[in-house]
Amino acid sequence: MNRVDADQRNYQRLHQDVPDVAFLARDCLPARSPLSKCHQCADACPVDALSASRGRLELSDDCLRCGQCAAACPTGALRVAGFPQTEALEPADTDTSRPLQIDCWRVPQPASPEGTLRVPCLGGLDAGTLAQLCTLQRGPVWLLDRGWCQECPAGGGAHPATSAVESAADALRASGAAPDRLPCIHSSPMDHRESASATIPPRMTEASVSRRGLFRHLAGQVASAHEQWSLAESAEGASAPEPLAGRIPAPPRRRMVRASLAFSERLPEALSPRVEVDHETCCNHRVCASLCPTGALSAVDRDGSSGLDFDPAACIDCGLCQGVCPERALSVAPSGGEAGRITRHAFSRCRECLRPFAGGGPGSLCPVCDKKYGLLAGGGYELLFGQPPQPRADGTAARVTQASRQQAGAQSKTKGSGGNP
Repeated sequence: MNRVDADQRNYQRLHQDVPDVAFLARDCLPARSPLSKCHQCADACPVDALSASRGRLELSDDCLRCGQCAAACPTGALRVAGFPQTEALEPADTDTSRPLQIDCWRVPQPASPEGTLRVPCLGGLDAGTLAQLCTLQRGPVWLLDRGWCQECPAGGGAHPATSAVESAADALRASGAAPDRLPCIHSSPMDHRESASATIPPRMTEASVSRRGLFRHLAGQVASAHEQWSLAESAEGASAPEPLAGRIPAPPRRRMVRASLAFSERLPEALSPRVEVDHETCCNHRVCASLCPTGALSAVDRDGSSGLDFDPAACIDCGLCQGVCPERALSVAPSGGEAGRITRHAFSRCRECLRPFAGGGPGSLCPVCDKKYGLLAGGGYELLFGQPPQPRADGTAARVTQASRQQAGAQSKTKGSGGNP
C-alpha cells in the first residue's frame, strides 16, 4: 500500500451531509501536538462554518464547499473535492503559449472558454497548486474574475484568490520565472442575468466537464481526483491515528518547492526558512527534531559527533521547534536558510556513569546523571546516602562512590524488612 492509499483510508468526513470535505487528523498540526496554535483553516472560512479547537474540527451544514479552508491549511490535512491534485500532472505535450484559464462552478459551463479548468471556487486554489499549474505550459495562468466575488457568499470583498496568486507569483518571480509565466487574476466580466448559480453547485453537475474541455494532461488527473475522493468518502467513521504518528508530507509546501525548482536549480532564499541555534545554550536534547512535523529538522549521530540537520525545502515555518526547545536556543526566520548540519556536539564521557554522551565538555554529567543530582538537591542526597555530598574543587557535587551505593542499598533492605535503619 502506498502513502496516498493509506492517507485516503484515514481521511474522515467532517459532516455527514457534506461528503466533499474530508479531514486527516494525522496531518493536522494541533491534532498532533497541543503546543501548536494553528487555526488557519477556521480563519479562512468565509461563512464561519468551520471551527477548530485543540486539533478537533467541526463543520456545520452552512459549508459552501468553496475549499478556502483547505487552501489555507499548511499541511494538506483538509481536502475538498473538485480541485485538481497537481502532484502527478505532466507538462503539456504541445508547445502552446495560450493562457490556462480557470473558472468557478457558479459560471454556467457553456459560458466558460474552451479548455477552461473549472473549480468550485477560485479561492480554494492554494499558492503551491497555482505555482505548479504555471509549470505545465509556456503561457500564464489566468483566474477569471467575473465580477461576482463581492456578492458571492464565498467572496464578500476582495477576490478570494488574491493572497494565493500573490504568493505564487512572488515565489516564481524569485525563482527566475518570466513575467508571462506568472499567475494573475484576469478581468472577464459576465452579466449577472445569465443563468448563474446562486451558490456553488453540487459536484455531480460538474462530473462531465473534466473529460470535455480540459487539456489532455489535466483531464485524466481531474477525473482520477474524483475517484480518489470516492475512496476518502468510504473512510467515514475511521478512528483517528495517534498523535505524532510519522511525518507530515505537507503537499502545499511540496507543490511550491517543485514549481520553484522548475525555474531554478536551487530553492531561492525567499522560499527557504532559516533555523538559527545559540550553540552556547543548546544542550543537544533534540526535542525539536523529535517533534518537527515534516522532518525538516533531523537528529544525526556520526563522525564522532551529534547534532541536527536541517532541510529548508521541507520546512513549513510552523515555529514548533522554537516553542519546544527547553533552553530556548532555537529561532526560526522565514527566509535565508541553508541545507545541512546546524549543530555539532562532540561526544564526552559522563564523570558519574562513564557512558558517552553529546553536549557537554570534559568532566560533565550526562543528562540522566545531571537530572539525578538535581532531584537529590535540598537534602535528598543526605537522606539516601546518610551523608551530605562533598563538593569537589570545581564546586560540583562529589561522585557517588560504590560504598555509598552499597550503604544506600543496605539501608533500603533494612527498611523493607521492618528493621531499624
